[in-house]
Amino acid sequence: MALTKSVASVTDWTAVAQNAVGESAEVDISGCYDSSLSIQAFLDTETAHTGTEFIIQVSSNTSGNEDWQDYQRWTELIGTANSEAITNNPLAAASTTITCASTTGYTIAELPLAWRAIEDGTLANSEIILQTGLTTDTNITILDGTTNEHAQNTPMYSIAFTKEIWIPISYNRVRLVINNTYDSDGSTLNYKVRINKVTAL
Repeated sequence: MALTKSVASVTDWTAVAQNAVGESAEVDISGCYDSSLSIQAFLDTETAHTGTEFIIQVSSNTSGNEDWQDYQRWTELIGTANSEAITNNPLAAASTTITCASTTGYTIAELPLAWRAIEDGTLANSEIILQTGLTTDTNITILDGTTNEHAQNTPMYSIAFTKEIWIPISYNRVRLVINNTYDSDGSTLNYKVRINKVTAL
């Protein structure tokens, strides 16, 4: 049996200010046999942060706002991110070694694997990377090559996460709410959401 699958952007990389609430675009999933949200986010300051609340909301209605309900809610991005300027000139696409002057905040104690983020000057070209090792105060290594080229001195941040959430077939719409008021004096952040669908069996 061949399945018809697709993936689409819900909200590309978007900033959420400190002590603010963000909201992704809403997605119509009424025609889906199966769907899931792919969520990525990272802190982009070196401000102590006690966490951001992420809330997946679903609606049984095909329109209107009176029937949104919380499906899942959790807290992520806890800690103080370390920012390091990338010293590759430039960091080429497909690179697996990222040079930097300091590896503080990227230490072996956090490994074997840890999600990191590159905040490009063009926000849409930012990306999440998976660190697998480091050479102290020289470079970090990542599992997969970078997707985009990044200019010298582009910042890299040490606190990031990815999460995949399955959405029950019974709902008609879904969206993600980002509650960055959870810490009233914490950090700003960036997030990205994609939808994965099965629309035919």
